[in-house]
Amino acid sequence: MAKGKASARDAQVVLQLYDLRRESVMRAARKFAVTDFWPQSYDEFKAVLINFGTEQNAWMRQCLTYWDMAAALVVQGALDETLFYETNNELYYLAAKFGPHLAQFKKELGNPEFLHNFEAMAAKPNARGRIKVLRARIDARYAAIKAGK
Repeated sequence: MAKGKASARDAQVVLQLYDLRRESVMRAARKFAVTDFWPQSYDEFKAVLINFGTEQNAWMRQCLTYWDMAAALVVQGALDETLFYETNNELYYLAAKFGPHLAQFKKELGNPEFLHNFEAMAAKPNARGRIKVLRARIDARYAAIKAGK
């Protein structure tokens, strides 16, 4: 992680990002991506992301691109990386949940820049450990779904 001390401006940006997450449509989008959508295959993941005009597509695009935007603030140096990491878990959770599908989707989409800031944050050394732990929890959830629980 980047060394240094977060500034009061960094803290303000984190609070603004949090405030944006509280907006009602954004809450619905986050709920869908985090708790409701459990694609059993790449094709199920892709189906939602290419089904333009549906509420689920709008929610996924809103949630994922929100986190890509937030990650861009860090990647571009506008927000302290350590503070971002310490105050946000959802980006890493979504990276653990949907990351395995992103390379193929970007290739098929023909857009290698899709969610590139999101992926850059997920690839950071500190993030890899967090994502590994989250991926284990997600795998357990998929196992429970498969078992019918």
